[in-house]
Amino acid sequence: MNDKEIVSVIGGSGFIGRYLVDRLLDLGYYVKVISRETGSKKLFFPSSKLGQYSLVNCNVIDFKILSKVIKDSTIVINLVGVLVSNKKNSFEDAHVKGSRNLVKACLKNNVEKLIHISALGISNKNNSEYSKTKIEAEKYIKSFAKSVIIRPSVVCGEEDNFISFFAKQLKLSPIIPLIGSGSTKFQPIFIADLVEIIILSLKVKLKKNLILDVGGPDVLSFKDILDFISKELEVKRFYLDVSFGSASKLAYLLEKLTTKILTVDQVKMLKFDSVINSKNSFKKYLNHEPNSFYIFAKNILKKYKLKGGHLS
Repeated sequence: MNDKEIVSVIGGSGFIGRYLVDRLLDLGYYVKVISRETGSKKLFFPSSKLGQYSLVNCNVIDFKILSKVIKDSTIVINLVGVLVSNKKNSFEDAHVKGSRNLVKACLKNNVEKLIHISALGISNKNNSEYSKTKIEAEKYIKSFAKSVIIRPSVVCGEEDNFISFFAKQLKLSPIIPLIGSGSTKFQPIFIADLVEIIILSLKVKLKKNLILDVGGPDVLSFKDILDFISKELEVKRFYLDVSFGSASKLAYLLEKLTTKILTVDQVKMLKFDSVINSKNSFKKYLNHEPNSFYIFAKNILKKYKLKGGHLS
């Protein structure tokens, strides 16, 4: 690798971004960490050397600034994505307009490779706005010949909003609602494994416009996941089955709150499994064996256990 090779990571201050940037720095890349508010977060990259990375404020919907900040980049990695749409950061802006601008900026700057992180579970059959805008974003990304689209299932790690979130809920509440009987299936992927797969996609020569479905080795229903977390925490909880119809009505009311606990769009997403389609499996192209959910979840949950743990 050329010591002067620059990688721009759009959305680099987020959960995935912090791990990915540190790994890139460890490998010797110079990294531009680009996000809307880099200065508002305390970012620490243990692997960095003096002058090896820069923090850049940029909103992907601003084409002129975006094109300017990725200048001289050999590789661009797009991590931008929102789970809840709002006026300041909508699905349309973050997913669609952002991807369209990014492709134009990459073409203008002769970027050699564009890696776009999308999501498993999206499809033309999925009528959620999240899925529709993610699919539309992918169409723009595919117009850039040297692009790779990576679709991960739910991503887990120490600071995630999945295992940690539900661990806290299970410790606090004796009754846990199960939307659709908790039947939605996931293939949780450990953050370190996703990062390694992204790194491999930089190094390995892949065919144009490739889509890689990424997940861990374990396919689990949402109920399976809650059962495992409860067992690890040594708590017994009761499940309340909530139909998708009832959940949608409840979510409609909850959307009115300042903090959106659940949205109608998220209920729609839960009707579709987040699992690998064998024809798009990353294993067909990349040599990496992800960690089992049961191993990494057990480690994440240690600090939440009743004996010697605490809520953070």
